[in-house]
Amino acid sequence: MTSHIPVQELNDWYDRLTVEIIERVCEPDSCCLDIGAGGGEILTHMRRAAPRGRHLAVEPLPHYAEQLRGDFPEVTVWQAAAAATAGRDSFVHVVSNPGYSGLRRRPYDRADETLVEIAVDTVRLDDVVPDGTRLDLVKVDVEGGEVGALRGAAELLRRQRPVVVFEHGGDHAMRDYGTTSDDLWALLVDDLGYTLYTLSAWLAAEPGLDRAAFADELRAQWYFVADHEPPSARSLRGEVTPS
Repeated sequence: MTSHIPVQELNDWYDRLTVEIIERVCEPDSCCLDIGAGGGEILTHMRRAAPRGRHLAVEPLPHYAEQLRGDFPEVTVWQAAAAATAGRDSFVHVVSNPGYSGLRRRPYDRADETLVEIAVDTVRLDDVVPDGTRLDLVKVDVEGGEVGALRGAAELLRRQRPVVVFEHGGDHAMRDYGTTSDDLWALLVDDLGYTLYTLSAWLAAEPGLDRAAFADELRAQWYFVADHEPPSARSLRGEVTPS
């Protein structure tokens, strides 16, 4: 269980495991999509693991999107929020903690966060990613808006079947989006045929989660992997011992 670990330590741990998953999934020419790319921390590892791949990023905060275009000129960057519908929407910029920014408010760890609402474009990735684009790995970190982001990319996921590493904090993080963990399960598992894992379980090639086990894991952690292949069937490069 991880509930006793401070939030920042947990986030650092999830990032380390995410990087290990990127390294295991990606070949030099693999293609990745970073939804909620922020300042490009995970995108940096995608580029390093797959230097010959075509990479895509979605980031609604203007200063981050501009930074990504400057730091990664070869990456296609959409300055927008990934959603189930295209258009314009209000976006909560958590100035004091930008990683918590999202299309809706969510419960924050601190009571004194500085919030500023801005207007952003929203995009359906099914509409903007060119047909035939190869996709091997997707990372989703959208602070409660993951169901909408994934619904807008459902056909892309159905065609390409990438590994998806996603943040999901449970129903309390999604309450202002009008979606639930049941909606997420229905989309990824029932509709798209994925199996869900914790990050460490995927890396250890353990069995996937059933619905009850997923609900139980949500009490302790908030990052997961969706995969069509059993991890044991992949050609893994190197070993890991998550701690």
